[in-house]
Amino acid sequence: MTDLSTTYMGLKLDNPVIVGSSGLTNSADRVKKCADAGAGAVVLKSIFEEQIAFEVEKQIDSAAESMWHPDAARFIASYGGENSAGEYLRLIGDAKKAVNIPVIASIHCVSAGKWDEFAARVEKEGADALELNIFVMPSDPKRDGSQND
Repeated sequence: MTDLSTTYMGLKLDNPVIVGSSGLTNSADRVKKCADAGAGAVVLKSIFEEQIAFEVEKQIDSAAESMWHPDAARFIASYGGENSAGEYLRLIGDAKKAVNIPVIASIHCVSAGKWDEFAARVEKEGADALELNIFVMPSDPKRDGSQND
């Protein structure tokens, strides 16, 4: 049989097939299916800073509507952000336990924030590497769709 092994980002892969960040990599069960199908590595579904911020904002709005004490609202918002991050960290750990191929975490950031701290947590959880999902909108949000080329 032909040897398809290769090295990617310093990681030894049995073959060069890497399943990218997608719905195929958003759970440990799906990651295992990718590995069972012969993937050489997987990139977990990205965690988006905007997604976490949206969840936190929703919780703050909900707390404000229910007339909670401001300190309680801040606590709930902090918990919401930490909960989203915690779920992603659990995904890394669960995926690492489920497969024997490299598991690459992926984060999408839009601000300086605490991403260096989160990256350290990703590493501690066992991710083999970290993808920085960088995307710059090729448009001006102050213009409508017909004005953006």
